[in-house]
Amino acid sequence: MTDATLTMDPIEAKHAAPPEPAPAPDGTTFAAWLLSPSDAREAPDVRREAARLGAGLGLAALFGASLGLRVGGASIAQHALGATAGLVAVAAVAAPAFSVVLALLDAPTDSVALARSTASAIARAGLVLGGLAPAAALYVLTVEDGVTATGTAVVGFVLSGLIAGSSLSRDLRAQAAAGSAAAQRWLRVAVPLFLVFAAMLAWRVWWLALPILRGTR
Repeated sequence: MTDATLTMDPIEAKHAAPPEPAPAPDGTTFAAWLLSPSDAREAPDVRREAARLGAGLGLAALFGASLGLRVGGASIAQHALGATAGLVAVAAVAAPAFSVVLALLDAPTDSVALARSTASAIARAGLVLGGLAPAAALYVLTVEDGVTATGTAVVGFVLSGLIAGSSLSRDLRAQAAAGSAAAQRWLRVAVPLFLVFAAMLAWRVWWLALPILRGTR
C-alpha cells in the first residue's frame, strides 16, 4: 500500500476507481489467431497455415449444417460438405492456376505467398460463415417459403466471398509492390480476373452441391 493510499480519506478510498487491468496479449482469442497476418519475410509455417485453412473450412461446414437443418437428416451432412466444397475448389483449383499466371508475368508473388494469402482469405470467409450460422439456422427453421431460406444462404456466401476477396486482393497488391512496374500493371488486370474466376468457381460448386440454393430438397 502506498503513502497516497494511507493518507487518502476513507470515503475517497471507497469510491476510488480500481486499477485498469493489463491488456491481453495479441493472439489470445480464436478470432485473433485466425485473422492474424503472416509475415512474408519469415519462413512459411505449414502447420499454422494448414490449421487456419482447416479452421476456416470447419466454420464454413457449420454454416452449411445450419442450412441443412431445414430438412434434417442426411441433408445436414450434405450441406456441411457442400459449403466447404466451394472453398476447397478455390484453394485446390483456382489458386494453383493463378500461381502459373504469376510465374508467367514474372510477378514478385510466388506460390508460397499465394498459398498463405489463400489460407488467410478462406479463414476470413469461414469466420464470417461461422458467425452467421446461428442466424441462418433460425431463419431456415422458422420461415415457411423456400425463397427466404435460399436468400439466407445466398447472403451468407456473397458476404463471405466479398470479405475473402478483399483480403486476397489486399495481400496480392502488397506483394506486387515489390515487383517491376510492368508486373504491377499486369497484376492490376490479372488479380480482378482471378477473383472473378474464383467467385464463379465457388458459386458453381455451391450451386451443384447445395440443394437449398436450387430451391430443392
